[in-house]
Amino acid sequence: KLRDKFNRREKADMVHAGDVPKYIRKRVPYIRRLSRNLDQVLIVASFKSPDLKPGLIDRLLVMAELEEVEAVICLNKADLLDNPAEAENIAAIYRNIGYPVVITSVVTGQGVKELQRMLQGKRSALAGHSGVGKSSLLNAMHKDVQVAVGEVSYSNNKGRHTTTQVKTYTLDEETELIDLPGLKHVDFFDIHRDEARFYYREFLDYAEGCKFSNCLHLSEKSCAVKEAVEAGRIARERYRSYEQFVTTLE
Repeated sequence: KLRDKFNRREKADMVHAGDVPKYIRKRVPYIRRLSRNLDQVLIVASFKSPDLKPGLIDRLLVMAELEEVEAVICLNKADLLDNPAEAENIAAIYRNIGYPVVITSVVTGQGVKELQRMLQGKRSALAGHSGVGKSSLLNAMHKDVQVAVGEVSYSNNKGRHTTTQVKTYTLDEETELIDLPGLKHVDFFDIHRDEARFYYREFLDYAEGCKFSNCLHLSEKSCAVKEAVEAGRIARERYRSYEQFVTTLE
């Protein structure tokens, strides 16, 4: 697990606040609090209408890594792309670091059966902006989807209290999707800026070569992660996403 690797590497360098290490603070889980017994998180994004938001995909992946939930990425509306190769290029960024990716189109039927196989027999959280085609995909997979609506109250570590509407879609007796609209909000993250680097999984092996053990991979000298980006071993798009994400953290 990423968490185990982080614990081993940083144990000697942690700064304690009371009895709790600075980076490993007790957190209120979000995904697991809203829906227990999850097998995975399905992150749905669209290539167009609305435009693809890689930053949102990456932040949802961070949350999945944080809560140790498997993540699957669905890139929808492939029919709106002029160049089909563009879809494969974007998918490759995530496939190359170990995330399953399915490219779909409800219009052409592309990838719908593959997505159905990824979900079959599992309980999945469903995350993504409105308009990316989640409902259309559900209807394409199963025309008689059963929907149950409930509400769950949630308080994060910063004291913010929110009531979130949770929709549960039952595709068959063994397959459920739980739509958690609050997952698109960064406010639910409780990650210190010094910790974010541990949730971009492709950084971990290279980080061991950084000159400083507490390197944030931003402006530090002799940063092996930045060198890997320049060499094309880490996707520049993911690194830019990381830079932007860190600026939102305290």
